[in-house]
Amino acid sequence: RLAVGTNGQTLVADSTASTGLKWATPAAGGKILQVVQGTTTTSTTTNSLTYVDTTLTATITPSAATSKILCLVSQNFKNSRSSSSADGGSSIKLVRGATDIVTRGAPEVDLLYNISSATSTNTDFAMVTNIMYVDSPATTSATTYKTQGVVRFAVNSNQVTYQTSSSQSQIILLEIGA
Repeated sequence: RLAVGTNGQTLVADSTASTGLKWATPAAGGKILQVVQGTTTTSTTTNSLTYVDTTLTATITPSAATSKILCLVSQNFKNSRSSSSADGGSSIKLVRGATDIVTRGAPEVDLLYNISSATSTNTDFAMVTNIMYVDSPATTSATTYKTQGVVRFAVNSNQVTYQTSSSQSQIILLEIGA
């Protein structure tokens, strides 16, 4: 006969136990502890060669310093320029506080933009970029994640607009227990 376990325990096989079974507390790692979503439809345009905020942001307060944060970003944007024969493009990055985490851009964004416009007379190119990243902020303080964008070339009126025509971009933060 096996004694009753405590709340939260599960019954597991154990060949070293006299009954072949024992009560055990399940491992805590890998569980989703909380989900935070940030959205924006605010249109932001820049022609700067210096990164600027895109208005896409979300803040999460991890429950443990050992937690991981899974960052999922889906952001739409449009590159514009005055000449279809000139280079264009932009880059985007994910930032935690003041720390750069992930940068997307050349060659991914520039390559798509240049291929699309090199075979046509289009001077605009719209697309969605996605970022998926597991971060280890090592804190239990409120932590803000955001995206920033920049144009790759300062010629031919090159500019990038985020959330074109008030379309929605989003960032989802999932706290994963260690």
